[in-house]
Amino acid sequence: MKKTIAILLLLLLLAGCQKVNTDAAPAPTPAPTAEPEPAPTEEPPAEAAETEAPQAEAAPAQYAFTFSAKTLEGQKVTQEFFGQYDLTMVNVWASWCGPCKSELPELAELYGKLPENVGFLSITVDDPQDVKEAKALLEENGCTFPCLDSQTSTGLFKNFLGKVNAIPTTVFFDRSGNEVGGWILGVPQGGDSVSDAYLQQIQNRLDQLNGK
Repeated sequence: MKKTIAILLLLLLLAGCQKVNTDAAPAPTPAPTAEPEPAPTEEPPAEAAETEAPQAEAAPAQYAFTFSAKTLEGQKVTQEFFGQYDLTMVNVWASWCGPCKSELPELAELYGKLPENVGFLSITVDDPQDVKEAKALLEENGCTFPCLDSQTSTGLFKNFLGKVNAIPTTVFFDRSGNEVGGWILGVPQGGDSVSDAYLQQIQNRLDQLNGK
């Protein structure tokens, strides 16, 4: 019995020497998950500054009077025709006028001699039933200059044709539609031909414009 008790005591002593590790090993702390950084937001490129300021529209030219008319071929002509030349010669005529018809070949020749800064307009005051005759006369005499049909015009009678009392009548205008020099009534004389007489009248008015 004593022997048994001694054995039990020995076992108890041995059990007291063992250290029982009841603490569980701490679980490894997971590394903090790095949240993805937001992708940099691309700012829209700034609009390029305009380098050229819009150009202001050119102011319209000022004319002494305005008009609109069609040539015998149907082309529209306005006061802006004056603005293309330093001087414009305007010849008023009709197909039933004898002196008018007689100078048509001279006007055709004159048109080919005009300086580059001088324009030419013809205006027929024929009635509508006579316009075809006027066109035929121009073609027969080799006249290639523009001829306005007064019956299709607006502004011409009020500002110009209403003052014409005889034909042919020739008047000269500057770039702004202002009259230059006096009117020529009838067919001019001087020089070797009618075309030369007109050229002299043209030169006189160019000199007047240039202050000579």
